[in-house]
Amino acid sequence: MVTRFVLPLFPLPELVLLPTVELEVTPGGPLARGALARARQHQGMMVVSLYEDEAVHEVGVKALILDARETSVQLRGLQRCRLRELVPDAVPMVEAEPFPDTAAAPGREEPLRRLLLRRFARLCLRLQRALPAGLPKTDLSALTWRITDALDLETSQKQGLLNVPDALTRAKILLLALRDAERRERFLRPFAHLREGGQWN
Repeated sequence: MVTRFVLPLFPLPELVLLPTVELEVTPGGPLARGALARARQHQGMMVVSLYEDEAVHEVGVKALILDARETSVQLRGLQRCRLRELVPDAVPMVEAEPFPDTAAAPGREEPLRRLLLRRFARLCLRLQRALPAGLPKTDLSALTWRITDALDLETSQKQGLLNVPDALTRAKILLLALRDAERRERFLRPFAHLREGGQWN
């Protein structure tokens, strides 16, 4: 049986928080600040979801507030969740439930994890970027979230990957994204001296 929970809702315009990833955001308006204040009553926990077209997405992330200041809030994504319904309150609250990855057949994840890590490490090397700390030891699910964050994908692409129910499918999509990034890197290699400090893609 799935255990539902009720937490403050923190809408994020134009940003997607991913599980295992840390993100610094601005506190926003009065409703967002109210959600931050209410989260103190829930051990710093809240539900974070992309806000666009005057609504939040159904799939979000249960998050922990690491640090809250007047001008910035540091969040860590803990686990993916599915928003079920808003709870009437002075502060936006939401009832949600965990949305874990669908289990894969035994033996399928490890070969794909190694391939994805190898391809990402090769791209980091070509772009002269350091491989994120601890990445080689992460499981496939966490690896997909960390690479999704590192690739600077568009907001809609990140939310799309957050919606994907299993790590195997996410990894296959990310392999295609890495292939595209490698092609751009090869094309732009002669102009590398002109794009120092630029984005991944």
